[in-house]
Amino acid sequence: MAFASRGCGVEVVCPSGHPALSTRAVRALHRYNAIAPIRSFRAALLQSRPEIVVPSDELAMRHLHRLYRIALGSRDDSAPWLREVLIRSLGDPASYALIESRDQFMAMIEREGIRAPETRTVASPEEVEAWLERFGFPAVLKADGTSGGEGVKIVHTPAEALRAYRTLQSPLAAAIVAKRAIFDRDWNYVMPWLAQRRRSISIQSFVTGFDANIAAACWQGEILASIAVEVLATARPKGPATVVRLLNNAAMSRAAETIVRELKFSGLCGFDFMLDKATGEAYLIEMNARATQTSPLSLGRGRDPIGSLYARIGGEPAPSTPVVLRNDRIALFPQAWQGDTTSEMFAAAHHDIPWEEPELVRLGMQQVRKFRNEKWVQLFSKIGLYQP
Repeated sequence: MAFASRGCGVEVVCPSGHPALSTRAVRALHRYNAIAPIRSFRAALLQSRPEIVVPSDELAMRHLHRLYRIALGSRDDSAPWLREVLIRSLGDPASYALIESRDQFMAMIEREGIRAPETRTVASPEEVEAWLERFGFPAVLKADGTSGGEGVKIVHTPAEALRAYRTLQSPLAAAIVAKRAIFDRDWNYVMPWLAQRRRSISIQSFVTGFDANIAAACWQGEILASIAVEVLATARPKGPATVVRLLNNAAMSRAAETIVRELKFSGLCGFDFMLDKATGEAYLIEMNARATQTSPLSLGRGRDPIGSLYARIGGEPAPSTPVVLRNDRIALFPQAWQGDTTSEMFAAAHHDIPWEEPELVRLGMQQVRKFRNEKWVQLFSKIGLYQP
């Protein structure tokens, strides 16, 4: 919607029934086949011939990286164009493997002097125990390729840590895969489950404090615009933000600028931080090389990621749209409506509701009602099979 409002023709690759298809912003749909995802992406790009392609989740980003590697070794006539559009969209291909590897990424962070928790990829229970003996508790275990708090466990004892490691590393249970395929129409977990593919797990020191993040638009290693926020409320512990507050934090901005420059990154991305409760110091948790929750916001000069990216691609001046907010708090739709809508924080916030797309608003409120009222949701939530 944000790209379309600037005059872009927007085409999407997504499963049938995706909420994006309820908007008037989408000019064309390219079907996503979870069984043959790379083929889906390649066909969509060759048919659409876009100026830029924007991944909206972790899986799409990995698919595009893989498509570049395939095009690099291909003699097909379309391969040079595919490589060109992917480099323009995602930045320097030399950084793709680093972005996907938590160990390599955190090693780069350390070289650049950016403050971050101790982090390491662990491949066995023994490595988990050895890390904990050195760095102690609490600790955070995370499965690579997950986002929005999914695949994250905070542990306080050795028994918790080992149990979390085995759970996260193992392929998802058949019931969860079936639920996501049938109820969520998400078939992306079916092939890994059939292959019984184990996930890569990292362990990280826990920082007591407050979540914060930056959404940025970048071009060839330069940040064009960014929005920094502190997270005031989330849909669930360590889950996606529901209410945020605008923030100016020099350390966060410097870290993001350094990483983008080092990676020669292009496109939309986000950076997750923890602000230490005692000192206020910012610790970088991870980078998301994709569009993030606050990317579509347009908050004036220097804080309009999509508008700035569109202007750079089109060779136009950066936008300076005046913005009127009720205050510095923003309630993100529809997640914020799944929380406490009677709170003062919710009532005082600027509500990011896409009124210009009534069908999308209707779907969003359906999701809220489903989350709150349906008995099967409550049941699945209790046994860990439902995540909004």
